[in-house]
Amino acid sequence: MMVIGGSILSGGVTFLLQMIAPSISDWHPAIAYPFIFLPPYLWMRWSKTRFSSENSQPLNTPDFGRLGGLFTFLLLPPLLVAFNYITEPLSSWMPVPDFIRDLLESVTKNRYSSLLMMVIFAPLFEETFCRGIILRGLLFHMKPWKAILWSAFIFGVIHLNPWQAIPAFLVGSLMGWVYWKTGSLWATIFLHFINNGFSYIVVLLNPNLPADAGFKDLIPGNGYYIYYAISLIFVIITIFLMNYKYGNTLPAKIQTNN
Repeated sequence: MMVIGGSILSGGVTFLLQMIAPSISDWHPAIAYPFIFLPPYLWMRWSKTRFSSENSQPLNTPDFGRLGGLFTFLLLPPLLVAFNYITEPLSSWMPVPDFIRDLLESVTKNRYSSLLMMVIFAPLFEETFCRGIILRGLLFHMKPWKAILWSAFIFGVIHLNPWQAIPAFLVGSLMGWVYWKTGSLWATIFLHFINNGFSYIVVLLNPNLPADAGFKDLIPGNGYYIYYAISLIFVIITIFLMNYKYGNTLPAKIQTNN
């Protein structure tokens, strides 16, 4: 409900900007975007005293265990690319909605406002909401794997279309797992930044690339399957390594409740 309210508020801001500042129409979506997350943030601040046991836990409590923060952040980009590579077939069969095609076209036309909204604002606000608020709250009430999947489901739903929802659910599960194991909101923001930044750069450098193009189009022939096998092995080994090195690093107050 908070996100719906935020979407209405963002729409109102966009309408107001169209009336008072039509000359900067390219920037309207980027300016209005943060307002989507204003109601959830205000609700969290208002409920702080009502649910003090949950809200006393900071959003960002990083503990990278024996792996260390530097090595973690070095592993995250290749892990994300490999993860997206092996999960792409689960959503590549769906047709691309027309508004997604329009959105991709707008990236090349409005590159700076698109950069601000997709690569800067989206990681900051969506991760704070989906992992910092939603997942963190769910960890007080259910087992970690359920909390991770539910927060990933919400992350998929807020994208408002199946073509984005399935990939968002999958990568949201990975981000949720990283947040649970490390307690670091900045690690998931960094993952989200890499995810959106990679897409932004691909679209910018290949403006004629079809909207439904994937890794199979970029890596044709047997090379695709070779890289698929390498990516699968890399993901398995990396997650096993992280799981072993991190241990249970979220604050004991959350973990003992589960």
